[in-house]
Amino acid sequence: MLKTRGRRTALAATVLLLVAAVVAVWAWQQRRGLAEQVIGQALAERGIAPVSFTVSFIGLRSISLADVVIGDPDAPDASVRSVTVYYSLGELISGRVRSIEVEEASGRMALSEDGLSLGVLDPLLQGEGGAGTFHVPPVEIDTAHIEIETPRGIFSVAGPLSVRPDGESLVVSTGGVLVREEGEAPRVAPVHAAGKALIAASDISVEGLLSTAEGSAGDVALLRFDGEYDVSAKRGVLRGDGALSFERDGITVARLAPALAPYYIDLTGGVSYRVEAIFDSGILAVEGEAELQNVALRQTAAGDGRASGSVTFSAAFGDSTTPYRVDIAGLRIEDLAQPVRFAPVSLEGPVTMTGGRIEGKLVVRSAVPSIRGSRLANINAKFDLAKGEGQVSAAGDLSFAPGRLEPHTVLPMLGGTVLQVSGGLSYSAEAKFSGTGLATSGSATLRDVGFVSSAATLHGIDGKVVFSRLVPPLTKGVQTLTVREIEAGVPLDNGTISFEADRDGVKLVNANWPFAGGKLTLTSSGAPVLDENAVFLLTVEKVDLGRLLAITEVPGLRATGHIGGRIPVMIRDGDPIFVDGALTALEEGVIVYRSEAIDAAQTEQTKLLTDAMRNFHYTELSGGLSGNANGALVLRLSLRGSNPDLYEGYPFAINVNVEGSLADLFRHGTVGLRPLELIRQHPDAATRP
Repeated sequence: MLKTRGRRTALAATVLLLVAAVVAVWAWQQRRGLAEQVIGQALAERGIAPVSFTVSFIGLRSISLADVVIGDPDAPDASVRSVTVYYSLGELISGRVRSIEVEEASGRMALSEDGLSLGVLDPLLQGEGGAGTFHVPPVEIDTAHIEIETPRGIFSVAGPLSVRPDGESLVVSTGGVLVREEGEAPRVAPVHAAGKALIAASDISVEGLLSTAEGSAGDVALLRFDGEYDVSAKRGVLRGDGALSFERDGITVARLAPALAPYYIDLTGGVSYRVEAIFDSGILAVEGEAELQNVALRQTAAGDGRASGSVTFSAAFGDSTTPYRVDIAGLRIEDLAQPVRFAPVSLEGPVTMTGGRIEGKLVVRSAVPSIRGSRLANINAKFDLAKGEGQVSAAGDLSFAPGRLEPHTVLPMLGGTVLQVSGGLSYSAEAKFSGTGLATSGSATLRDVGFVSSAATLHGIDGKVVFSRLVPPLTKGVQTLTVREIEAGVPLDNGTISFEADRDGVKLVNANWPFAGGKLTLTSSGAPVLDENAVFLLTVEKVDLGRLLAITEVPGLRATGHIGGRIPVMIRDGDPIFVDGALTALEEGVIVYRSEAIDAAQTEQTKLLTDAMRNFHYTELSGGLSGNANGALVLRLSLRGSNPDLYEGYPFAINVNVEGSLADLFRHGTVGLRPLELIRQHPDAATRP
């Protein structure tokens, strides 16, 4: 009986083993289909559907899936070419796996006013689904392709990724992925990104480094960053900082931002910066600051310049009502042209950009130590990026003071031309530029301006000058200024100066002054007035000899009549040089010269001539003037006439040479010697009755 039961038990066990073996064989044969059902059900329970894939291999230690597609097959939210899951029997029974290797994966995400979205994978990000969250083992992805849609365009990320569990969080890291803006005309160049992201239940934090995508040997660090994103609040913050050194053969603006390549921005120098980006309710707000270290901008319409100092900037993407803004605070600007056109200045004020239109309102102050902080100009600028057109206007009101604010203090190219400048200057200037070129204009109003030059000293200059072009300066026709006083060897009052600046330079059209009952007129001839070899012509019109001698106050000398003529003037080393000037009497007159000093010094040879000059009625008077108006002059006079009180009016021809300083003559009434010391009788004249 016992043997019969034992046999039955053994038979039943054998049958069960056979059935189990048959089931096991059948299950092993059907393992791929069963695995597909189990995996598909697990994903569906967590809200991830639709999903399609095939099990390419299944064994005791691993399973491989191929052609994984998650979402719409025509536009999947994620896809994987091949994924292999490694496990042990015990891990598999407990619902865990050892590791996952992914050959190539692609995915999409969107950043909008609704927050961050992974499409049908959102339940993973949000921890939803009836079966709870996944336990994620270490995952290695050899190549990941992620497309990120943002309000500012579509960007792609490509490269290796690694996923590691960290408690209740996941750590996603990479040694370097390529971030690229998609489209036919990307605005920014591709960059490498290396770092890691910590993904918790509802928070994401990141940190890493962006660098140029030039290959491992040419990579340059651009930005170190860190940030956080709150999935439930749909709000994130990203912070970054970095530094760059621009070089013509290295990092360039066009290399970093291809959209700016058409502007040929030639930039050199260093810049350090920090930035903070806040994403909230679909709006990306960016704020930051930059410190410029000798950043030089070359080959521009305004010439070459260099900047040092700090600027702050802000922008809001996704909000068309908020302009981009740059605030400049104490940015030092230096001219790099040769010769230097302007001394260092500092800029302050905002620059905004709205819808492709850039506007700026800046204040220009001097950075020269002696007048640091003095306001030089208010600048308004506008530029339309779409049209490629813009304009810049500047205005200022300056008060000159000797030794402080003077023209050469601001414009070094005027150094040595004028000194001891006083008075006021108001000006306005405008520059318009477009595809057709650059057009400039402006005006300047002078108020009681005075200065000292090597050729003359001027006081009380008033008037307005209008320019049709500023570079190079061209006046709008002939301009006229009034001059209260000028000292250039001869003191002149209440004159006018008319001049014109054309393509050849500044020309003196007409400068005239009332003088001794007549008029003096100065015009330029030949080279422009600012040239080293400038030539002028001084015209003397109807000058009253009596009033002229009253000005000089030479003791004992009086005369009647009028003179006129022309005196060429050349500027040499800053001094006016009279060159063979010719003066003649316009009618007959009388010269009376009586001096006790001459009477005491006369000799028998000179007595006849000094007696003649006591009442000399001339019929002809001519003279020549040569020498430095600020130094030694030679005045040659030729007289023909007689003294009716001497020898019954016997005719005389007399030559007189006077040497000395013209300035002293007019200021002190003397030329430093006896004027008739060199009187000599003309050879053709009789010496006695």
